[in-house]
Amino acid sequence: MLKKNYKLSLLFSFFLFLFIFNGSFALALEVSDYPNIPGLTQPTENDLPSYISYLFGVAVYIAGAIALISFAVGAVQLAMAASNPSLANNAKDRMKGSILGLILTLSAFVILRTINPTLITPTLTALPETDGLFYTNGSSYTSAPTSEGNTSNIPKGYRQLAYRCSNGPILLIWKFPNTNFEGNDQYYNGVTVVRKKCGEVESLAGVGSFKTTFETPGIYYCMGECSNNMCSGYMSESTSSSGELPSPFKNNLKSIRIINNPADDVHYGIIFHSTNDPTVAGSCSQPLFSIDTNKDIECFNNISNSSSSTVFFWNDKDFKSSGQGIDFYSEPFGWSKGSRAGKHSLGVDTIKNYWTGEAQDLTLSYSGIERPSGYKNVYQNFQQHSGSINVKGNYAVVLWSGSTCQVFFKDITNLKSTEITASVGNIGKINIIPVK
Repeated sequence: MLKKNYKLSLLFSFFLFLFIFNGSFALALEVSDYPNIPGLTQPTENDLPSYISYLFGVAVYIAGAIALISFAVGAVQLAMAASNPSLANNAKDRMKGSILGLILTLSAFVILRTINPTLITPTLTALPETDGLFYTNGSSYTSAPTSEGNTSNIPKGYRQLAYRCSNGPILLIWKFPNTNFEGNDQYYNGVTVVRKKCGEVESLAGVGSFKTTFETPGIYYCMGECSNNMCSGYMSESTSSSGELPSPFKNNLKSIRIINNPADDVHYGIIFHSTNDPTVAGSCSQPLFSIDTNKDIECFNNISNSSSSTVFFWNDKDFKSSGQGIDFYSEPFGWSKGSRAGKHSLGVDTIKNYWTGEAQDLTLSYSGIERPSGYKNVYQNFQQHSGSINVKGNYAVVLWSGSTCQVFFKDITNLKSTEITASVGNIGKINIIPVK
């Protein structure tokens, strides 16, 4: 009988322990105040080992209380069954089982604590650091997405974004004041963008939403001025496309960042236009690119009235691979037989990695060309009679007339039909850029 009651008592205690432990642990992480029980340390918020240790101690207390209650019930049964030997034996068995269960519980606790205290006070061993984004409260980390449309979804207390890596690229973080990646107005006022290296942490205090991406070579448009290689205010992601500027940068652009990759000989350049179509004539900026070819970041401020852009890959170090140079002719289709055009050639060694000059300085040669002396005397340079341009390779040719420019990447068979000469006037300055 003792053996039967003992097994039933242990089985009952086991299931009761599971019920109490699982039920308590399910609520443990949601409770902030816990009873002060002698011998037990209050659990620390967001510290799983302290919860386990506390609940283990509570379970020992509960097991002891159950043993004492069972002993008391057995004692009452024994007192009431003094004249009934069968009931008295059952009561004695209950009391013996209660004492034995209490002894086993306390013995197990003492033995475990003596052998290895961590068995009843577990600790979490930190896993090796992995690359990626993490929310952190300063000591603990939890995985974070690359973007979050509502920062109220972030775990409580984790208001910092950690970029953990050993040798990764620069991380860009857009911090929006409102949810759903919105600024305070249509121009994204209130938005800031920060650069982070491996191991750095960024506060998300006051942020409604955020997004991230890696910094890659290309052009970055900015709504604010650029300083210390970074824009103030809202900034675009990297682009290498020519065309009409996207909103909100169109006609509101203040500065740009050009990110190059000197190690791989990747150098970007850009020209801004007042027209929506960058291929037609209109007011232009000067070609913008980093003169220091070993510099990976270059900023340009004071950019205004820009509606479109022409982006190009500047072939700086290996400029001879771009082609054989450019020929300027006094007549349309000047390189064709019968055109009888004057010619001026700019070779690769003259153009090098960038050439700029005036059309009037391109003296036309009529060697072997049958033309009246009057024609030759009147049209002595390319400005006086701009007929065509033969682009022998990969070059960006920027033709200017005052502040108006037009950009070409291929032969100009008849300059008289282009906007730059037909509607503006004679060619003035010329830029030639070898491109890839």
